[in-house]
Amino acid sequence: MTTWRSGDNFDAFHALETGRQTRIVNAALAEFAAKGFQRASTNVIAERARIGKGMLFYYFGSKEELFDFLCQYTIAFAEHEYIQQVETGSGDFLQRYQAAAGAKRRVMRDFPEVIGFFESFYRAENAPQFERFAADIARLRRQLHAKIYDDLDYSLFRPDLDGQTVVQYLKWLFDGYEAAIVERFRSGGIDLADEPSVAAEWARFYAFIDDLRTAFYQEARPPRDHDASDDAAGRRPGLDPGSGPAHE
Repeated sequence: MTTWRSGDNFDAFHALETGRQTRIVNAALAEFAAKGFQRASTNVIAERARIGKGMLFYYFGSKEELFDFLCQYTIAFAEHEYIQQVETGSGDFLQRYQAAAGAKRRVMRDFPEVIGFFESFYRAENAPQFERFAADIARLRRQLHAKIYDDLDYSLFRPDLDGQTVVQYLKWLFDGYEAAIVERFRSGGIDLADEPSVAAEWARFYAFIDDLRTAFYQEARPPRDHDASDDAAGRRPGLDPGSGPAHE
């Protein structure tokens, strides 16, 4: 796992070998994601990272500085490992949207600690800490928005419909779909540990994409960037490719 450099105030940490950095970062991400800023324990983080608590504070100074480091780290991670990986060679809106969803799915599969921390952005108790990074989060949303919405090929839509209007319709439909998924996640209606139910959610998401193509496009959809192994991995389906901090 690449440990993205976050600012210039943590030289001692960045001097560590990569495996040790990753262990410390993952321990901190998991603890803050599970408990929020106030209740997270630096004792637990140090124990899971297999370092002394004194060394943790040597590397990061304070609990707040550690949390800020993680925010900076996950923002850099989202830009390099997610947004820059979204392929936008096609002008097909649904294909781009699905490519973004696929890129996020791969991140969820390979880097669950980072995704867990991102999801903690929803916690009300973390809001004061995240407010300092609102401008960076807005910048990520603009980047992802441009990847999906810039230079679209409107000729792919049905000729009896205005292309820009279709894109607006699709955005409204995705917004509603994603809001329902996010609400179910917040209320505990989606259990990421229940692989069959998560796979079923992915199936519904892909069926939703296919139905939108049938309703608004001239031709049948192209081959899907999807395989059963991703569903079996138990990743969260159907969310906005950048829901949470990285999407508008």
